[in-house]
Amino acid sequence: MNIMDSLLYRADLKKALKGLCFDQLKGKNILITGGLGLICSSIVDLLIIANQELKLGIHIFLAARSYSRFQEKYGDCDNITFVKYDATQNVLFDFHVDYIIHGASLASPEKYTAEPVETMMSNIKGISNLLIYAKTEQINRVLYISSSEVYGKKETSDAFVEGIYGSVDIDSLRSSYAVSKQAAELLCKAFYSEYGVNTVIVRPGHVFGPTASPLDKRVSSDFAFKAARKKPLVLKSSGMQKRSYCYSVDVAVAILIVLLKGKTAEAYNIGVNQVLTIREMAEIYAHVGNVNLECKEPTVAEKQVFNPMDNSSLNCKKLSELGFRNAFSVREGLEHTVYILQEILKQ
Repeated sequence: MNIMDSLLYRADLKKALKGLCFDQLKGKNILITGGLGLICSSIVDLLIIANQELKLGIHIFLAARSYSRFQEKYGDCDNITFVKYDATQNVLFDFHVDYIIHGASLASPEKYTAEPVETMMSNIKGISNLLIYAKTEQINRVLYISSSEVYGKKETSDAFVEGIYGSVDIDSLRSSYAVSKQAAELLCKAFYSEYGVNTVIVRPGHVFGPTASPLDKRVSSDFAFKAARKKPLVLKSSGMQKRSYCYSVDVAVAILIVLLKGKTAEAYNIGVNQVLTIREMAEIYAHVGNVNLECKEPTVAEKQVFNPMDNSSLNCKKLSELGFRNAFSVREGLEHTVYILQEILKQ
């Protein structure tokens, strides 16, 4: 079953769009890299619904690796074109767009240590190629999807505010992701400062949703699929780490708001004003899926890919000042994720 055939998912997209105005995007061309991933496929889905409901006539150039996956999900959709794309490779585009949303990245923690070169190159080379393209084509704006991991590790319990950072261990291969995301952010700012390329940055917290891949081993995605499949959940830590979780549909709305309203070359945290521990997240999934939640000691290999941040909660006041209001509580989003996956997996 295609996720766009899910009545609940479509209802969530419509609810998230209610009261929003995206008239600035009417008739525009938007390039979205990583368009089949957790975050960016939610953006694509939201724009498809916006086209249907608001008659915006937005044309989407969806850049991704897999044409077969694109055809499976979007083959029957109007106003959408597939672009073969790999963020680690030089890519020449033979078309013009008005906006770029760059979300392509290696986002699997186990790859940060197993493939640190590819992790860094996808983050740095991917954005550099797009910034050169934007400079040449005089594109309206490039939005870069970064990560809350750029903040590093801190000792206080305060939520991260844009501009105040902790420490990142540059001797750890696990830091290949965080360090290259930092470099990519600075490159966006540099292209604006030196060449006038209009850029803006978002830093999502821990995003979850039914658009995740079944192969995604991040705990919020892995547990969602396990709960939907009635399999027990196994925590490999105390679960007391604090996270700013956010439903992918809300994240998609927040990104579009920043694309249109964010200040040039500035960064915006994306989350909601509700912080959960990993254990609390897991308990909600276990309850919705009616499965057991177990605790086991992690292996040495598993420890190596853990996010080192005990507290990665985000202060999202800056985002709210742009007018963003989440349509779903964290609990609602987690519940809907399992329900939608159950609906899809039944087919």
